[in-house]
Amino acid sequence: MAADPARVAETSETESESSGTSSTVSRRRLLSATAVGSATALAGCAELLGGEQGLRVMVWSGNYADRFEDGVVSQWESEHDTEIELHRGWDGVLEQIRNAPEDDPPFDVTVAEGNFYYYGRQDDLFEPIDRDALSNDDEIMDFFTEIRDPEYGMPVDGAPCTIIHREDADVDPERWDDLSSSAVGDSEGVGIDTGFWWYPMYAAAIGMDDEDGAGEMYDEALHEDVLAQIEDWDVDEWASSGEDIWQAFDNETIDVAQWYYDQTAYDIDDYEGLTHTMPERTTGWINNWCVVRGTDMQDEAESFIDFLLDSEVQSEWAESHPMMFSNENIEYPAELEDDLPTTDEEARDIAFPDWEYLSNHDSDLSDAFTSMQQSS
Repeated sequence: MAADPARVAETSETESESSGTSSTVSRRRLLSATAVGSATALAGCAELLGGEQGLRVMVWSGNYADRFEDGVVSQWESEHDTEIELHRGWDGVLEQIRNAPEDDPPFDVTVAEGNFYYYGRQDDLFEPIDRDALSNDDEIMDFFTEIRDPEYGMPVDGAPCTIIHREDADVDPERWDDLSSSAVGDSEGVGIDTGFWWYPMYAAAIGMDDEDGAGEMYDEALHEDVLAQIEDWDVDEWASSGEDIWQAFDNETIDVAQWYYDQTAYDIDDYEGLTHTMPERTTGWINNWCVVRGTDMQDEAESFIDFLLDSEVQSEWAESHPMMFSNENIEYPAELEDDLPTTDEEARDIAFPDWEYLSNHDSDLSDAFTSMQQSS
């Protein structure tokens, strides 16, 4: 199983700190740097409380965790007696729960992107959530609860895919089908993610525009056409991390890339000569937050997830992390509000992968994507 979307977080942040392409340090990097310094203190908070157990929360590693610490943990701990014991992980999140005794889980709350949420539910790794106990449930945009059953996890945060491109190149992609244009074909090249093959495939399907949204992904007979569309992009950088993408731009081996808004919107300030355009119709990921099976802190876990759903919490979180949020009353920073959905109608322009369907084609599509990469 592929790692979660935040796999790109740590590498893009690390690269931006070491590249030396900009003399200006963004305010978001300062926030992240501050958060890093407090990570160790949080890890041992249960002992600091004299044996009182903190709420153990699993988040994606990298600057997702750093920004979560700054944008969320600080808010929670200023208002609640229960402290947060932050855990960081990628591929092994579900495996840790599977391998633990059912009545002694490794953490109480976990983040879960669509792939993780689907497979975690299949293995009964999450506890049902009492939505009647959530004060912010009725403020979630309907679309986010329609695309996945929230019985075992509430939709909170995520990001659409965006198109990074070089400002001085003769390319100006605004839609996913522009990656097949002659201008992009004549450029230095295109970079895409390989760790999460479904996002480039969904972007390609949206660009084909033969079906509604990414409808081609839900017709097995059209899967070869979607793969052919990606081949038509003439990919030069098959990236396994954010570091690969930023380095490819720095090496001038690509002029265009498919990547993730949360790892682009603030970080791109650290790279000279790059900009990005978020297509009006795009794909993306969203996290459902879950209570881990066997926890003896069900009430506290649900209270924390309800806290994550609060519009004011999400609005402050967005100050340090440029993500898309689920509460219809969120107020984004000015530089984000034109790109991210604030209404249910706008949210429906994002085609989120449906793992109820994709799970039946996971192996075949992954193998085909890998074969295409190896033969390029």
